[in-house]
Amino acid sequence: MNKIDTIEIQLLRNNHIESRHKILITTDTDKNGFEFFPRSAIKPFQIIPLLHFAKKNNLTFDNEEIAIFGSSHSGQEEHVEILKKISTKYHINWEEIYCAPQRPMHIKTADDYILKKTPFTRLNNNCSGKHLSMLLYSKLLDIDNYNYQNIEHIVQQNINKFFKEIFELDEIKYGIDGCGLPAIYLNSYSFLKGVKNVLNSEYKDLWQSIFDSYNSHPNLVGGENRTDTNIMLNSYSPLLAKSGAEGVLFATNNESSFLFKCSDGNFRAVDLVATYVLNKQKYINEIPYTKLVENYSKNLQNTEVYSFNIK
Repeated sequence: MNKIDTIEIQLLRNNHIESRHKILITTDTDKNGFEFFPRSAIKPFQIIPLLHFAKKNNLTFDNEEIAIFGSSHSGQEEHVEILKKISTKYHINWEEIYCAPQRPMHIKTADDYILKKTPFTRLNNNCSGKHLSMLLYSKLLDIDNYNYQNIEHIVQQNINKFFKEIFELDEIKYGIDGCGLPAIYLNSYSFLKGVKNVLNSEYKDLWQSIFDSYNSHPNLVGGENRTDTNIMLNSYSPLLAKSGAEGVLFATNNESSFLFKCSDGNFRAVDLVATYVLNKQKYINEIPYTKLVENYSKNLQNTEVYSFNIK
């Protein structure tokens, strides 16, 4: 695959098409690419400035910490407890996280909170690991973390400077992400080329530590039955996978990099196509795809009502 491919996935109810979605698929060999918001798929790159500054000051993070910093976790108790442990270890007030309290993405966890009448907190927010890392970055820089989410803040300026370097861009356009942080907008080729650029830079060891952390703790990156987690759990060799909102999924083994983007933002469609293609390309086994088909094909009464056609 050396150009943008387009795959259509159709959802059928009783063999009649109910909806169809177009998935753009590209690799780091396609120099044309397309403009997009990576959303949370940017996180493996986004935490490098923190790791770089920490390393220069003789501070290293373990794989568990790195994985949760670069996660979009499901808000399970395991995730929350690790974030609390990090907050205590580095003397950070996690209540200062900018992202709002959120219902855990993990259904059973959310149900348990409701049954126990336990309020959701900022640590249940799927982006709280990234936000906590930015509070820590501010602390290490010895600067005020007030408004750390704004593009004018030194933390965001340092990240922006790094993005310009690694994605080879003179200027970068931003929107506002769902969690309130700047959301980078760039070409898919620049994004995917960033993997090779970072591997040929002074950040090589840091990227490898992120790659290793994702693979040693895939359940922290997403959570139970999350697609990026299942991709890493079922890869034939180490593979970094990261999902993003509005139908984005990024995967790399550091030699080849893939990007999947659903044109209408449907996450169900991009998950099905990405796992289908990665299996056909022999990067992962069939389990992630078959799990998704099983989950998405049945209604709440466990009756099979949907089938899928990928063409």
